[in-house]
Amino acid sequence: MGASEAVDTHIGRETEVVDGLGAFVMPGLLDSHCHAVEAARADLYEVRLSGTDGLDDVIRSVGDALTRLAGKGWLKGAGWSIRLIDQMRLPGALAALDQVTADRPMVLRDSSHHAMFANSAALRIADVSAADVKGGLVDRRADGSLSGLLFEDACGLIDRAIPLDEDAVRRRSALHAVSTYNSFGVTGFVQAATTEMTMKLFSDLDREGSLSAWVATCIATDTILTPEREGIGAETIARRNTYRSHHVVVDFVKFFMDGVPGARTASFLSPYALREGVGAEPAPFHSAEALSRLIQPLDANGIHVKVHAVGDRAIRETLDAIASVRHQNGGGGPQHSIAHLSYISDADIPRLRELDVAADLCPPLWFPNAILQANAVALGNERADRAWPIGDILRSGATAVLGTDWPIVSSPNPWPGLAALVTREDPSRCVSGVFRPDQALTLQQALRLCTCNVAAYMGIGDRTGSIACGKSADFAFLDRNLLEVRPQDIADTRVSKTYFGGRLVYSR
Repeated sequence: MGASEAVDTHIGRETEVVDGLGAFVMPGLLDSHCHAVEAARADLYEVRLSGTDGLDDVIRSVGDALTRLAGKGWLKGAGWSIRLIDQMRLPGALAALDQVTADRPMVLRDSSHHAMFANSAALRIADVSAADVKGGLVDRRADGSLSGLLFEDACGLIDRAIPLDEDAVRRRSALHAVSTYNSFGVTGFVQAATTEMTMKLFSDLDREGSLSAWVATCIATDTILTPEREGIGAETIARRNTYRSHHVVVDFVKFFMDGVPGARTASFLSPYALREGVGAEPAPFHSAEALSRLIQPLDANGIHVKVHAVGDRAIRETLDAIASVRHQNGGGGPQHSIAHLSYISDADIPRLRELDVAADLCPPLWFPNAILQANAVALGNERADRAWPIGDILRSGATAVLGTDWPIVSSPNPWPGLAALVTREDPSRCVSGVFRPDQALTLQQALRLCTCNVAAYMGIGDRTGSIACGKSADFAFLDRNLLEVRPQDIADTRVSKTYFGGRLVYSR
């Protein structure tokens, strides 16, 4: 904030002067973790389900979609609650899905995108057997028959059978993602699991002048969220410089160490409180030694590694792996990050700063909500109540950044999550109470987590993340003064204009 006189001296003959009419102006926000192309494609082309839907609601939504979307091709959808897993295991669930879909293949991802419910036509076309795959589970009933549920890497069995999107669909999805972000005042994001096709898409848009956001692309190394045929792994990493452009940064790689508590695939130091019918306690997807071997050459080449880790065991072994890499390669390597980090042990928090590991905090659920309540059933209240120690992470001196994990949350709107960092209350006001108020941040702390901290994390801190001479003119006009309104009202913030590189890219 500042007076008009402070900027008058910078106005020259060629300067375009924009009168904000008294609006609150701030740097464009940045999202540290999302799946933007996939989320936008779902908005445009897929069946949208709600985490509050029961199984009957899910089946009804699929039936309604079939009446709107004529044809014989694949149908996709997402958003069902992981709490429906036990019901979906019953024979009647797959039979009900088959009845409304008939021979048309249908696949529905859960809201976390770590589980999938597929109809019999999809299972048949994908040639899914009852055999598990490395890093994944093909669910089967006591009699050996398939339930239609798949978890983690097993989802790739279905993904590889679905025809690739046409170029026009991919392009429209990417443009829709960027324009949606711009409407919320967001001028950059990290695509958290990227294929070569997606990198090329963003790079092409940037080179033709159609990209109105900074994009960092984390190259995927597995098929949990990304089809192998779209280009993932070592060969894509080796070709990444082909897709580097002015606004697209490519020196990022993604690994998974575990899943999510709701699917009982997150890896914890002590057993789940409730684990009927799911099998043995899940170990991390990689041992600390194996993950260290994967990260070491990437670190030596200056590549930032983002690791998905939710459970305290997966987080600890990820930190062990990075510690080994730091010992092998010496100091001065790139900052790495752990995504989600929801259940980090108190003993491991100081290691984030010691090892230069950023806390990539997402999805924004650090307040009373249905997912935390479901996790409490699986984990026990005592352990569940230790989630999201964000205040302690910042007090330790560690770097933290804020992401939405869109489409894990239904909208990439950053303002509700930002408000909840300060209030620790449900920004939608649907669930009462406050979750761990001792972990609340000040507004100034919270704003850094979605501006300058993310810019530095993306390697573009010298170009964006704050309003300063020499940086890109990326900023948003808001409908309220964040420093004067109640913290609860930050969640309802509306953006009137967004500028990217000095160009108006959104106006309400």
